[in-house]
Amino acid sequence: MKILTTVAIAFSAIGVHAASISINDPSFESNSGGDMNPGGWNNGLDPDWTGKDGQNAGGAFEEYIGGFVGAGTDHVGMGTGYYIWQDTGVAIAPNTTYTLTVAAGNRNASFSSPGNASTYGLLAGATTLGAQGYANTAAVIADTNLTLASGSVDASTFDESSFGDGAPLVFTTGATVPNENLVVLLGDNSAAGRSHFDNIRLDAVAAVPEPSSLLLGALAGIFLLRRRR
Repeated sequence: MKILTTVAIAFSAIGVHAASISINDPSFESNSGGDMNPGGWNNGLDPDWTGKDGQNAGGAFEEYIGGFVGAGTDHVGMGTGYYIWQDTGVAIAPNTTYTLTVAAGNRNASFSSPGNASTYGLLAGATTLGAQGYANTAAVIADTNLTLASGSVDASTFDESSFGDGAPLVFTTGATVPNENLVVLLGDNSAAGRSHFDNIRLDAVAAVPEPSSLLLGALAGIFLLRRRR
């Protein structure tokens, strides 16, 4: 029994390695127009995020609405069909599970009507986003060569003037992966209205064998137990 226990402990060390992937300005606290006061808004996106039509086209905006926030004080909103993205700078890794968690907001019935589709996704690179000029969020997620996985939440189901987490988007890579960086997508895929986002989080879990020295140590332990017996 002792020998089996030692072996079990040794092989349990060959487990998983979990890590958070850094998102720059995950709660949209810094934008091109500087810090905002309550009630303020700015059409300029933080430089870490890129909009469908660039940084200052007005399709996406950062707002400070007292009490309407997922983290910090500000959040990002966008019009129907609009999308923004951020290149994480992290290469897509094989045999890795990525989990994207996003807070979406219900401004009120006028802006977040029933059927709201606050959409989020993981993309393989962002080169084609600028080159092809996808018409809307639906066109981005329809390109399966670009979009690894996507999900959405009906923010109108949350209490008015509040944010809530959508279901985490979980995607696991295989042994072969695109030679691209992982990109986070946020967009509106509703028939009408707006989407609001905040508190973006991304984690990765990969199976990583521990150093072989652990197995050697386990074998040494087995040898000692046998001698004692």
